[in-house]
Amino acid sequence: MGNQRYQNHEDIGDSDYNSGDYNDGNPFGENNNNNNNSNSNSLGGHSYSRSSSVGTTKHETLQMPDYYDETEVIRPSHGSNSYGKKSGITHVRGKHTFTEQEKEKMSQFESLDFPVIDNQIYRDFHKKSTRLNHILRTFGKWAICFMIGVGVGLIAYIVKQSVEFVQDFKFHSSEKYTQNGGKVIGFFVYYSINVLFGVLASLIIIPVGQIASGSGIPEVKGYLNGIRIPHSMNVRTLIGKTISLILAYSSGLILGPEGPMIHIGSMIGGAIGQVKSKTLKWYPKIFWRYHNDRDRRDFISTGAAAGVAAAFGAPIGGVLFGFEEASSFWSRQLTWRTFFACLIATFTTNIILQGFQVQVHDYGVLTFGFSQEYLYRYVELLAFAAVGVLGGLFGAFFVYLNARLSRWRTEFFSRLPIYTKTIEVFIIITLTSVVLFTSAGLTGCRNEADVTYPIDTITAQNITFVRFFCPEGQYNDMAGLSFNTLDASLRLLYSRSANLFSIQTLIVFTVISFILTTITSGIMLSSGLFIPMMLIGASLGRLAGQFGALMFKHANPPIDPSIYAMVGSSAMMAGFSRMTISLAIIIVELTEGTQYMLPVILSVMIAKWVGDIFNESIYEHLMEQKCYPFLPTQPPQSMLRFGITDVMKTDVVTLYEVERVSRIIEVLQAADKHAGFPVIEKHGSANKDAYSEDGIYCGMILRSQLTILLNYKIFCQEQPHIQNTYQRGKNQRRWGKATDYGHIPADGRMNYQIMTQALARHFPPISEMNITREEIETMYIDLRPYMNLSSVVANETFSFQEGYQLFRTMGLRHMPVVNKRNEVVGIVTRKDLL
Repeated sequence: MGNQRYQNHEDIGDSDYNSGDYNDGNPFGENNNNNNNSNSNSLGGHSYSRSSSVGTTKHETLQMPDYYDETEVIRPSHGSNSYGKKSGITHVRGKHTFTEQEKEKMSQFESLDFPVIDNQIYRDFHKKSTRLNHILRTFGKWAICFMIGVGVGLIAYIVKQSVEFVQDFKFHSSEKYTQNGGKVIGFFVYYSINVLFGVLASLIIIPVGQIASGSGIPEVKGYLNGIRIPHSMNVRTLIGKTISLILAYSSGLILGPEGPMIHIGSMIGGAIGQVKSKTLKWYPKIFWRYHNDRDRRDFISTGAAAGVAAAFGAPIGGVLFGFEEASSFWSRQLTWRTFFACLIATFTTNIILQGFQVQVHDYGVLTFGFSQEYLYRYVELLAFAAVGVLGGLFGAFFVYLNARLSRWRTEFFSRLPIYTKTIEVFIIITLTSVVLFTSAGLTGCRNEADVTYPIDTITAQNITFVRFFCPEGQYNDMAGLSFNTLDASLRLLYSRSANLFSIQTLIVFTVISFILTTITSGIMLSSGLFIPMMLIGASLGRLAGQFGALMFKHANPPIDPSIYAMVGSSAMMAGFSRMTISLAIIIVELTEGTQYMLPVILSVMIAKWVGDIFNESIYEHLMEQKCYPFLPTQPPQSMLRFGITDVMKTDVVTLYEVERVSRIIEVLQAADKHAGFPVIEKHGSANKDAYSEDGIYCGMILRSQLTILLNYKIFCQEQPHIQNTYQRGKNQRRWGKATDYGHIPADGRMNYQIMTQALARHFPPISEMNITREEIETMYIDLRPYMNLSSVVANETFSFQEGYQLFRTMGLRHMPVVNKRNEVVGIVTRKDLL
């Protein structure tokens, strides 16, 4: 097989290892094709020749020619479509068949190193650690969570205050003309401000990158699942997304800030928890113990939950959102720290908004006036269930339309310059402004005196009527929904007054808001879906409640449409996002409607069940379209009949425990798609230059670790191979006593702290490491102190289901497959399981 054995194996390791905000270009500064085909390479001004006896895998019969496509020959297909055909949009998880273009795009994303690298230097470090060091590390995590809560709370305050200032300016400027009969001038003032802020929000995305547009929830879910998505968690994206959110939310489009706040909170959590920047190449030593993917994952989970808490004023809902929806890995310790951060974020936002008053008011953003004597009848649970069905149907229909629209946008704009997406934003702002303004202008006026409230309402109603073109003492009910902020519109829909809106107004607004939300979601600016979908659901639910009030107008007490508005919001949210527990708690905390927990839970569950009949959540579809290699909790049903050997790669690149520098460099440059290499025990051989992969598996070494060892020149002379001659006695293990890997002394220039800090930074290409020709040809690297001694392996007898669960549950990046003699026969990575 020769040197070609390193080709065509994008999934052995995760490709684009240093892409995005982690590095720029090839980490070794060389052309990949030249690496695979040339016979010599330049290194530090010297050249060396590659050995022609690189070796082949021992299972030669399992290998195909180098040009084969393993998905067509070995890998079982998840669907019936050919890989050469255009892939359509699927409705059920696990049914999607990736095309060659999609697989190539997927190969750009590498996995994160969530497992602890349990090597000798790690063990030596912890042997010397004291209880005080453990306490300081734990205290540091709590301090970081406190700072995350404060940071997210401040950002939420800035966003809220900025949006309120812009919205007040826009509506007051327009109302000066509308109230005096200047319809045309009032519209153009309103429209001009919308266009100004909407176009600016879109233009901000161009220099920052597409990663800053949308809600960012697919990126957060993907990262917390173990996918390194370039630029998704850096400072530039944070600044660009925050500015775009403020401008976009002020543009009159039907969008919300909650989704972007989740992404913003995640970026704040990652930035504060790491206290470093690869973009700025700033690597301070403070908090160096947290400079790893595992701790960063936890801080990002905390930040995402704090973003929900600050946006909704719902600390418990934030924790449950992180546990249920965002994070793929959770622990009891993370629960307490996340809850603490959510409390701090909510408290920070509220105390600043209230001007640091001594008396803290309620946390509910949308205060829901409840009844002291009447909540609902038990028979109304049937009506609430019907609203849940409607929410599930509308939510699934929204996912169906928006997923196809997103696919069309991707294909259409891929052939056009990026600024054309700003033209789309301009067109949608124009359409939205015209439709919302015109719908209010065509609606008649209603008397304010005709609005009545239940006498048993405890919470005072704070309703702001929108006059629009109506005379004094009258209001325009459509303008209260369309010519108003989304928060104010929700408050009106949650009002306990029974006759605030006409049925015609609710029908028209439900249709208009549904269509506008569908076409707005996915354009090039920062936007979320939570508030718009709550608005649609509240309008739909209130419409159902008012129909019920007309049908049973003699009921005493009368049917309250506002309860149906709240139930409709929760049903619509569940219908498109498929959230359950966290959604119910968020709705209750948001509205302070704890008395209505049962209707909310009932509608959420039914809406999710109905929606699941038709498709997945919108975020699942977006991750599928973006080709994120996301691993759901359960494997596809179509793969349960296969074994782990059906999906593993058989062409494995391995290294010896003590390996020549020349071979390590050769492997790194030739196997440029490999991010990890199994380390095997070397058999005694007469020809020491001959390479054989028939060795017992010993551990796992990462590409980044090998690069660090080369950069620091952790070289040694050839070490003698010590055979394990211990004789097994009766009732003893087959291989006798435990091996002595943990007692191999590490080089004095390398320890756990240096290795941890080095893994978090950039390194120059190998050609710039100033390694001499003599060192290349004569020196070795002892990998035993640095390889992962506790890496998880799968036996070749494993089923696909068990291998998938092991990989997914442990958060692995590589999983070697061994036979009964503990010899490596294959390797499994994330993309092999999709």
